[in-house]
Amino acid sequence: MVFFDKNGIEIKPFSVLKIFHFTGVNERGNGRKHYYMYKWVRIVNGEFVALHLEDDSGAYFHLKTIAVDGVCHSCEVVQ
Repeated sequence: MVFFDKNGIEIKPFSVLKIFHFTGVNERGNGRKHYYMYKWVRIVNGEFVALHLEDDSGAYFHLKTIAVDGVCHSCEVVQ
């Protein structure tokens, strides 16, 4: 299956994704700040999965769990 990010860019193996994580307070304690996770894409057992950049523990999640009709609305390809 082909996946695209929120800007319409195709997600390919070894792409680096910026994925929205949560909204919290900023450093000064006022206002809101968006926090993101950065993951890279691999193919495991024929499925596109996202892994942590700095962790090689093997923990990952399938892109199809966050994609709607092949589009990952909370993802952006950054590299």
